[in-house]
Amino acid sequence: MLTRRDFGLAATGLVTTGLATLHLARPALAQRAGGDIVMAQQAQPPTLDAQVTTAQASRNITLHVTETLFARDEAGNPKPDLAEGVDISNDGLTYRFALREAKFHNGRAMTSADVKASLERYGRVGGSAFIMQPVETIETPDPRTVVVRMKSPSPGFIAGISSPRAPCAIIPAEEAGKEANRADPIGTGPYRFVEFRPDSHVRLTRFGDYVQNRAYQGMDGFAGRKVPNVENILIRFVPEGGARTAGLQAGEMHILEAIAVPAAQRLRSDRSLVMHEMMPWSFQTLMLNHAAAPMDNPVFRRAMQAALDLEEVMAISTDGLYRMTHGWQHPGTNFFAGDIGKELYNLNNKDRARALLREANYRNEEIVLLGDSSFKNHQDTIVTAAEQLKSVGINVRTVITDWPTAFSQRTQRTGWHAWALMLGIEPYEGPYGVVGFFSGQAPVQHVRDPVIEDCQARLTGATSEEAGRRAVADFQRRMYQQAIAIKCGDVGIVQATRANVRDYKPYRIPRMWGVALG
Repeated sequence: MLTRRDFGLAATGLVTTGLATLHLARPALAQRAGGDIVMAQQAQPPTLDAQVTTAQASRNITLHVTETLFARDEAGNPKPDLAEGVDISNDGLTYRFALREAKFHNGRAMTSADVKASLERYGRVGGSAFIMQPVETIETPDPRTVVVRMKSPSPGFIAGISSPRAPCAIIPAEEAGKEANRADPIGTGPYRFVEFRPDSHVRLTRFGDYVQNRAYQGMDGFAGRKVPNVENILIRFVPEGGARTAGLQAGEMHILEAIAVPAAQRLRSDRSLVMHEMMPWSFQTLMLNHAAAPMDNPVFRRAMQAALDLEEVMAISTDGLYRMTHGWQHPGTNFFAGDIGKELYNLNNKDRARALLREANYRNEEIVLLGDSSFKNHQDTIVTAAEQLKSVGINVRTVITDWPTAFSQRTQRTGWHAWALMLGIEPYEGPYGVVGFFSGQAPVQHVRDPVIEDCQARLTGATSEEAGRRAVADFQRRMYQQAIAIKCGDVGIVQATRANVRDYKPYRIPRMWGVALG
């Protein structure tokens, strides 16, 4: 017997991150539909195959092109998107999704067969493929119904398929049969793909046959009613911050994914511009490659942990827009694990670091710190950390590339030891993505840790929030005790728009549905 669980338009109770948004109001201007809008982002996407990548540079684009069964609202809660809702059986083993009307950019109506093929492909190549591990079978009793049957209860399933981290995008069945990075960017979203010119731009255009979700009245995170007012979108890749700022001031660009903090402070009085400050935006981290010696030795990793002055790293890499927080979940959320691990955070203890290096039998092996020039935070984190590590006797070499190259290199088990990454979408959506980043078949550290694997299994199978919190607390304890990775602190960002961009609401990506040019 199926019973209605309230996964319709009511809140699900998933906690939010407490994201603070501040922006200066401008006088109302007349709006017009149509027109072209230019958004500048810091990096080019490593791929436009929405399902396979966790890169922000890809999400900025693909979440305008594709949609998911469920998506996150403004507060981070799962809400129906391509699904009208879901019935979940009392035993938690059967999910019955009713599908709303939608049309792909190739002109074909979406059916349950497309959803089935998309979910199955995600289990093979998805950036968060672990969310499909509990699935036993997927059935399509009719074109507007999908039934997912589980091997065992999975309370985090809806949270998983609603995650924007590596979106569980619904694509045509014929595309879902393709390997990773081979699917064409075809979805049901408000904008369709036109062209991708590497090192230059991506171009999107309004999808004339887009079917709006009329269950909503307006924008609501990645769910809600998406109204494509603007006719054409040009997304430019501009890694140099000064060039982005100059383009915004000159009116050549309408929206900046991020503007440097000093520039934002300098331009706050310019009435032709609007600054949107958000804190927290992401974790600043150093991911460690446990497959490459001597990083395979936890004692060596703890030496790195002890050596670093993380406040100096944060102050330099963020130009002052940061907060020192040790947690692997944001404070104020239900899964924040309190003071666990805090005693090992920001030690800045050079003597302890040297003693641990001796204990690790460190023999001056070269340590490669990998960063990229597309994101100032990444490059500055690597450069600052390198000098600190050298001061305790670690033989460090820094490698700074462009973002796609660094992102690709970190997937290899050799050639790097530590990689600077702003981890943003995962903590925003709650614990599943963060714990999943370090577990499963392809953990970021390349070597699976049995305790973290156990935490991930307990979290995804938790039948109560308290059980989930215990799993996250144990995960955080392990992260610090074994120095699995290093959290430096929390990063804030500033997005910027021209004042004639109306109804822009800052969020996890620059959303260009719902906006208009004044």
